[in-house]
Order: sequence, then C-alpha cells, then structure tokens
Amino acid sequence: MSTGGAGGKPVNPFVVPHFDRGPLRPLRPFEHPEHEGFYVDVCGFAAALDWAESAFDDFTELARGGYVLVAGESGCGKSAMVNRLADRVRAGLVGIGLRAHVIDLTAAVEEQERSVDQRVNLVCKRLLPALQRNAGLLRPGAAALWQHNDDPRLIFPELETALEPAAAAVVLLPTPGDLVLEVVRYAKMFSSPRVVFLAESSLLGDSLMEIEEELEDFRPPVVVQMQTLSARDVDRFVDDRLSRHAGSGVYPRVSPEGLRTLAMISPSVKTLQRAAHGTFKMLRDQGADYSPAYAVTAEDFRRWLAGQLGPRGPRGGSR
Repeated sequence: MSTGGAGGKPVNPFVVPHFDRGPLRPLRPFEHPEHEGFYVDVCGFAAALDWAESAFDDFTELARGGYVLVAGESGCGKSAMVNRLADRVRAGLVGIGLRAHVIDLTAAVEEQERSVDQRVNLVCKRLLPALQRNAGLLRPGAAALWQHNDDPRLIFPELETALEPAAAAVVLLPTPGDLVLEVVRYAKMFSSPRVVFLAESSLLGDSLMEIEEELEDFRPPVVVQMQTLSARDVDRFVDDRLSRHAGSGVYPRVSPEGLRTLAMISPSVKTLQRAAHGTFKMLRDQGADYSPAYAVTAEDFRRWLAGQLGPRGPRGGSR
C-alpha cells in the first residue's frame, strides 16, 4: 500500500479536490471533471455503472425523455453515483448534438413530510430560475410557460417547448418522499423530450414491482442498485486514496490491524470516508508521527471514534 513521499508537507490523502472543507460531500464530475478519476469500485459501483451505461446505449432514445433511480442503503454512495450518471447522460446527449446541462434541484425540498403535490410544486417553481442560470438553455420568452400556469402537470410535459431546439436538461431531483407516486409522476406524467430526471432512494424493495406495474405501458425508469460495503471494498478504497496521493505530500500508511478496525467501524462508504479522513486529520492536528514510516493503528481509529461518541456527540459533515 503506497504512502506519501519522504519529503513535502503533511497532507490528508482522504481529501477530495475542491471539497477541503466538506470531506463527506459526494463527488460531482459534472461540476469538477477531475472527480471522475476519484471513483472507486466499492458497493458494486463498477457493475452498477456498466449496467446503467448499457441502458443508456441509445442516447437518441433517452433524448425522448427518461428517469433514472439509484437505490441502495444509506451511505452506500448513491449521491455520488447519481452525479456520475448525470455527467454520463449529459456527455451522451452532447454526443448526439444537444447542448446539455445538469440542473441540481436536490435541495429544492427539505421536508420529507410534505405531500407529493407540495414537493412537486416546489421543484417546479425552482426549476425556472435554475434553467435561467444556464445560458442558452431556454428560448426567449420561455418564462411564460410558468407565468401562465401554476399546475406542474401543465408545465413539466411542455418543457420541450421552453428549451432551445438543441438544448437538453439533466435534472437532479430531491430524494422522493412517496417513492412510487413520485417516480411514476416524473417518469410518466411529467415526461418531456430532452429532459432526463435522476433521483436516489434508500427505499426500494417491493416498490420496484409496483413502479414497473404502474409504468408497464410506458417507458420504464432505469433503476441502478448499489450494494453493501464489504471488507474488500474498504481495502480497495484505502489503497486507492493512499496510492493516488503518492508524491504529493507526506502521510502515514495504514496497518493491517488498522484496516480491519476501519472495516468494523465503517458500515458504509460514507462512514468509511468520515473515519479515514477524521483519523488522519486527528493525527496531523495532534502533531503525531505523520511520516510514511508510521502506520495508522487500530487504536488510532478507535481513539478517533471515541472522540466522535464523546459528550459533544458525533461531529462532521453530512452527505
């Protein structure tokens, strides 16, 4: 397992470019192209990506409108996968001659208890200014579609008329509240040419069959399922992060016992990133041995975890 070089300043190998102050933020390759190289095959990422891209094989068909749902347990990397797929869809639409942009509305709705109608209304209202911030997407006078209608059922299906003829929108939606109702509504009632919706959910199970039944006479959504983090995933993730920063600065290795402990305290890739980043930050901040000669121990990871579970409670960002 590679580590930092013998010289240079101490660096945290678990920091992602542009996210120094937000180590738990999901990768965003459509915004930061270099993030594409930071994806690691954990939680079944590679197989899920291959499957999704096979479903996107014909972007001319996808340009007629589509819906992509990424499903998996909490912290398994769904947001990062949604962002990777959004970038792939954008590039595919550009490849067939469209000017495509990713529109991130994931924060448009914060309260999961809102009704489906309330949630959809909020997304619809925030869609117009989000589209306006991307030059060349909307036709002149496109705002009239929103001004003359206050019902999302009259706006979403007509988005094609608001977009420039060669423009397309890849829209990231908030996590569905009522999974079946929202997926069916966006995939069927709100479908529009040159608009592709993407969302994520921790709840799928039997809902997939219900969604398929509701959409049996319509274009089905592309459903991408992530897997549970394994001990091998932990090894692969840590090795990638330590190897890719070799030569960029100084940082320690991770001992075999440390890896085993890290796997035990990390049920998801989100908690893995939090524990690894947090432990390395703790060691550097405390002035401990941070050289390549040192190997982070099981005790180091346990000490970091104890600090998170202390009187002040868990600390750190959220995904």
